[in-house]
Amino acid sequence: MSTTSTTVETGNEATIGAGPVVVGVDGSANAQRALGVAAELARRLDVDLVVLHALGLMTVIEGRHVPSEGHRDDIERLLRTEWCRPLQRDRSLRWRAEIVYGSPADVLLNQGTDLDASLVVVGSRGVGDELALGSTSHHVVHHCDRPVVVVPPLT
Repeated sequence: MSTTSTTVETGNEATIGAGPVVVGVDGSANAQRALGVAAELARRLDVDLVVLHALGLMTVIEGRHVPSEGHRDDIERLLRTEWCRPLQRDRSLRWRAEIVYGSPADVLLNQGTDLDASLVVVGSRGVGDELALGSTSHHVVHHCDRPVVVVPPLT
């Protein structure tokens, strides 16, 4: 088994920072896969994991699009008890989950910068995306000032 290096050769020497790994979740299978990758990266880098759910005008609860207003408690329950359930078993991982108001791409971009994230992890597509690269991941890849890891769905 090879060891993981945190140095990236780009012509200019650059290193992964000591800030948290930031990941966005929305309840989709691909977001859950991204969460697993983000948790593994946080463990290997020995940094915190910050799990974010962007709360916009609409949200998906149990497969239905509903207005976010009036459903924050439901979303908070889903975030903590379902979407983050795999993290609860790992005592070695330092993590927290937050709901942040805004579009998913803006939340990941802003929180990545504000938290001085080492990495931003996003699923290649989320709830409702049929494209190979969804609108959120596309926007994050092209506008983030942090390294971005895009996690594809299982084929």
